[in-house]
Amino acid sequence: MDESESPRGRLSLIQAWAAGQLEASPKLLGHIDNCLLCRSCESACPANVPYGQLVDNFRVATADKMVKPLVDRIKFKAVDITLQSPKLQRWSGSMRELLSKTGVLQVMGLDELSSGLPQPFKHGQWLGYHAAKEKENAKVALFTGCTAELADAETVTSAIHLLTRLGVSVTVPPEQVCCGGMALHNGDRNGFEGLRNQNQRTFDTSAFDAILTLASGCGAVLKEYDNSGFATQIIDISRFLGELIWPDNVHLEALSAKVIVHTPCSLKNVMKSEIHPVALLRRIPDLEVDLLANVPNCCGAAGIYLLNHTDMAQALREDMLVNIKASASEYVVTSNVGCAMHLRAGLKQSGFGHIQVLHPLVLVARQLRMF
Repeated sequence: MDESESPRGRLSLIQAWAAGQLEASPKLLGHIDNCLLCRSCESACPANVPYGQLVDNFRVATADKMVKPLVDRIKFKAVDITLQSPKLQRWSGSMRELLSKTGVLQVMGLDELSSGLPQPFKHGQWLGYHAAKEKENAKVALFTGCTAELADAETVTSAIHLLTRLGVSVTVPPEQVCCGGMALHNGDRNGFEGLRNQNQRTFDTSAFDAILTLASGCGAVLKEYDNSGFATQIIDISRFLGELIWPDNVHLEALSAKVIVHTPCSLKNVMKSEIHPVALLRRIPDLEVDLLANVPNCCGAAGIYLLNHTDMAQALREDMLVNIKASASEYVVTSNVGCAMHLRAGLKQSGFGHIQVLHPLVLVARQLRMF
């Protein structure tokens, strides 16, 4: 094993660079860039070393030294522009089959990402206020993330329907923007701070009992904004639903099926909420719920990692796919949209596209027969 590819080794390299003992050479930068930032090392570290923060700070400080291949820069820019525009997301979602057939996505290196997108999902208005349909027992704000229109539309719709049915009033602030995770992990401190500041201005923490996140990757970033009043209100939606007292008149239809639960690194290592999706799914009568076991901690998606380190991302995913295929499950659920896209793409490409990859609350909301 190459010690420079371990958390301890990377920290030693960063420390040596900070002390002026090492230059920010392509080799050193490559060792740090290879890190998934799954942050499993933080969960295991008895000294509570803030590994993720140290790596992010290093990437920001050396951003001008990191010269990525042109194809990677084009991919990142194309994704970034698309995610900043819901209108462009709707257009690209409906056009992706044509773009794929013409070879545009393959040339841009985005065919893998495109194949992981779900089928387009038509929905009503998300933005604004949605009153509780039962006696109100909580008020929440919903952080939808920048991928919602393109990759997570059914999840957002399910969240609003399920929460309001359970007596929770929901506000989706229209001024919210991307959490900033992609910018931060790519070394763009100014871009990250602009997005962070916009979100902190947008969400009035005094008006809500909680700010709920649908994607654990976004939640992990929001939870570490340097504003304690904001960060302390960030809760993963499965945890919120698990701790909520449900009205007596809300019942879920039975579902005779098997579901495999994938736990994103961000949900486990940062949000500390890995038990809640399982508990939520076990509310569904007759549903067999199993954990995705005996696999590496990370599926390989890891934010922008699947764009810049495609081969490694696919290799990490393969072990998970072997277990999923052998499980004879009809569903795979995961609490992070990037993981969902990565797993969905792998299943489609290996002939197992019939296995549905969903957010856990989508499966719960479907059993309310609301749609």
